[in-house]
Amino acid sequence: MIASTDDEVAAAHIVGVGEVLDALAQTTLGRPHEELRDAARTFERAARSHIRGEQTRMYALRRAARQVVHSGHALGRGADGAATALVLDVLILAVVAVGHWHAAHQHAQQAEAARQTAMHLRTAYRAAAAGPLADMRAYGERLSTRTQHDQIAAIRSALPELALRVQTEASWPALAAMLDQVQRAGQNPSALLRKVAAQRELDSADPVSEVLVWRLYRLDLAPAEMPTAARADKRPAKQGRHIAPPATSPGTTPAHPRRR
Repeated sequence: MIASTDDEVAAAHIVGVGEVLDALAQTTLGRPHEELRDAARTFERAARSHIRGEQTRMYALRRAARQVVHSGHALGRGADGAATALVLDVLILAVVAVGHWHAAHQHAQQAEAARQTAMHLRTAYRAAAAGPLADMRAYGERLSTRTQHDQIAAIRSALPELALRVQTEASWPALAAMLDQVQRAGQNPSALLRKVAAQRELDSADPVSEVLVWRLYRLDLAPAEMPTAARADKRPAKQGRHIAPPATSPGTTPAHPRRR
């Protein structure tokens, strides 16, 4: 971990994060590409340190970076927009941790570079996540009233202290859609919500519902291709992992969840 008390281990991870950023800048298409390119360049300053990184730690991240490059120009487009957003969500946390580590070691220039890198990554994330989240919201808004009530009950059971806040967020329908998919996969939505909530604190999450969407998505319980409103009316294709259509009761008009 970057927060490790072992400076050599932390330095190795910081170099590795830089290499993953470089790889993403080379392979991501679409709107996030420019921000990722700027993020990679800015992070070069954050990766400078007099502490030499442990070679075995750097090797693992370098191997991951090479795999990203060898996969070709895939991320950032179509069904891969969700995958791009997921990767960026994780990288933002890593870069913020790098900034904290440098600040604790009084590396002012590197800490500032990490802060600027995180800004570029957040812009890239918003561009990559906009489409998939809009599709998920459209899907969630088509859920039947009964299904929506089931998902509200799940969030109240798992996170009672955050339930009201989550239900008033604009991304709540996207989370309801993800919970519907979790349930269709034979999983317990409340149990999985508690599991992903325990991964890291949620007090600083904004919005909470969006953070929970990606944490659930990371469990690989939902398909890689997010639904559109039109696709939600169709049966899922046999090939790939397409999201199943939302459940609606005959003669029932789907109610819209509360918005912020």
